[in-house]
Amino acid sequence: MRALRIVTVLLIFSSTAAFARIGETTLQFVARYGPPKDTPSSKIYDKNSPLVEGAIHHTYEYQGWKIRAAFLQLDGPAVRVDYSKLGSDIVIKDYELQAIVSAETPAGMMWKQIPFNNPDSSNKTVNKAFEAYFGDALGQKMWQRSDGAILWLRSNLIVRLELPIAREQEASLKAQKEQKARGSVPQF
Repeated sequence: MRALRIVTVLLIFSSTAAFARIGETTLQFVARYGPPKDTPSSKIYDKNSPLVEGAIHHTYEYQGWKIRAAFLQLDGPAVRVDYSKLGSDIVIKDYELQAIVSAETPAGMMWKQIPFNNPDSSNKTVNKAFEAYFGDALGQKMWQRSDGAILWLRSNLIVRLELPIAREQEASLKAQKEQKARGSVPQF
């Protein structure tokens, strides 16, 4: 009887751990999706179009989906994850988006839709207002989780999830590059 209770408790813990994907480690990704499908071409793509510059990238395939994940440390948590579909029907349907949202909502957390704010565009106020206004029409939607994580539906083709540390890392790298560029200006 005691062994049955222990097994039941372990099953409960393993099933609740299956819900939070952003923030999981590489070992948790392997347990969920199998080993990464990193290829020479995916490594080139990760170098040329990184999810997070300077991060460790892995690509997983799971039941017709491609999951790209960026980790700032070898055994650290995923800080940015992209979900996209494989095959001929690559448009993400509402019910598929809802399945991802549900899987990415730990107990006690909730998502709230926020105005679209593309972090890759310039910080011009007019551009941001234009993007926010037309973003929904172009399939660009954003939600923020109560812990600050962002979910971004990109043109109905990619669902991106990111922890706040991903944007902090990018801002830090940008500041370092700018400082280095300023330091390399000769003293005329």
